[in-house]
Amino acid sequence: MDTIRVAVVGGGIVGSSVAYHLGADPSTEVTVFERGELAGETTAASGAFVGLWGDEPPAYRRLKEYGVRLYNDFLADPRANSSYTYAPRLGIASTREGASELQAAAATRECVRGRAEYVPGERLDAELLHPGIDTANVEGAIYRPNLGFLDATELAAEFVERARERGVRFETETTIEDVTTDDGAVTGVVADGDHRSFDAVVAAAGPWNRQIADFVGIDVPIRQTLGPILVFEPETLVPYDTFSVKHVESGVYFRQQPDGTVFAGHYPGGYEDAGRELDPDDVPTTVPSDIREKIRRVVETYFPWVEGAPVVDEWVGVRSLTPDAGAIAGWTSVEGFYATGFNAAGIQLAPVIGHVVAEQLLRGNPTEYYDAVRLSRFAGHGDVFRSWDD
Repeated sequence: MDTIRVAVVGGGIVGSSVAYHLGADPSTEVTVFERGELAGETTAASGAFVGLWGDEPPAYRRLKEYGVRLYNDFLADPRANSSYTYAPRLGIASTREGASELQAAAATRECVRGRAEYVPGERLDAELLHPGIDTANVEGAIYRPNLGFLDATELAAEFVERARERGVRFETETTIEDVTTDDGAVTGVVADGDHRSFDAVVAAAGPWNRQIADFVGIDVPIRQTLGPILVFEPETLVPYDTFSVKHVESGVYFRQQPDGTVFAGHYPGGYEDAGRELDPDDVPTTVPSDIREKIRRVVETYFPWVEGAPVVDEWVGVRSLTPDAGAIAGWTSVEGFYATGFNAAGIQLAPVIGHVVAEQLLRGNPTEYYDAVRLSRFAGHGDVFRSWDD
């Protein structure tokens, strides 16, 4: 059997998942290229929430279910120091308009009963125990019980260790400078000035995927937005588990960590209203002052015990956004080039993306998830499978 040589560009959780799934085939020789440390950039900057929100579209829910199953398998037999914290999400609104938005989400036909429940603000004290949360300024809330968070870097290490057991090679501190093609098909990559031959290349570099795809002339429909994070260390700890919270109007989300610190971030919106074409290498290393002030104001309003707490850590990640808020995985119009992309959900969807890419690359199997993740759903884009159909 001929060996299939595959280059995976990006050593975060997505690239590691792709490598893990490809490595299951003994005829495949997989090399992962990471320009820095494994899982040291986008993955490390993630909030790493995992679970079913309850009101996501059924096709998207199925993508996430694949990951929940695989993560359950990993946590039952860990290779790394993985942790999981159960933290149900309380989405809160401080205006009538925001409350109506939450109520509509919970009432959607696609909502899974018991996984997304609307609670009027005046009923919160009667229906939910919410230690540590001041609900005086809440018009309405949506309760999502099936959520928690993981350690993203350790979760990526679970994929890495299993991939290595399957013979995958990881090359760190190695930059991909070009993807070479001949007659519309991939021939290899240029890595730190040297050309290396490969039969296929998978772009799994998060917000850098636009640059990787540009090498082969593909303009993937991805924009970016900043993912700023602040970590507060309050003097007074709340001696109870409490909800993770997202404030609808501001886009600020926050949670208490197992060590007592409070992790807080900002999600400003989607592809059309917040997305930009950022250079991921040219973003601030500290949270901009206006966003910093917004995060603190919202966190102190609803977690009053955090008032005045010092910031003990901060960073700014880069989120990818797609036009329809869905994921991208698999075939493109260039033979042997496989794209990946997300709408700020890489941790949850990394498992199924690895599965889809491996099935398409190794077996020509579009998978049951094809329509939900195909690049060709966007105008101006095709893929080799669609060409075969035509």
